[in-house]
Amino acid sequence: MSELEKAKQEVEQVCFAYDKAGDTGDIKDWKEYYDLENKLIDKVKIANQPQLTIPQSIAGKIDKFIKVLHFLNEFEAIKYLSALDLNGDRTPQWLKDNPMLVFAYLAGKALGVDLVKVGEG
Repeated sequence: MSELEKAKQEVEQVCFAYDKAGDTGDIKDWKEYYDLENKLIDKVKIANQPQLTIPQSIAGKIDKFIKVLHFLNEFEAIKYLSALDLNGDRTPQWLKDNPMLVFAYLAGKALGVDLVKVGEG
């Protein structure tokens, strides 16, 4: 089932619950309606939050960088990268172009949270 079909079903459940509560006037039916409605509103809020996206090619380079320096974890990699001269000749171009995105990606990996979504490209 696609995400669109799931969303349609959830909206239909809210509509049916509203119709039922209006017909019966029962407090339990109204509670069920508001519970369903609030869950749907929360999902919409989460879905509409802006999210950073990093190309797969950059994420691969960051992951490879961490593997090459196998003694570093993500936090140590952030410290190492932040100490680099971003204008220096030896600094990788992918880091020069996206320093804050790279740090956000590494911080997310270190915390086990998807701060940055890996996209196509």
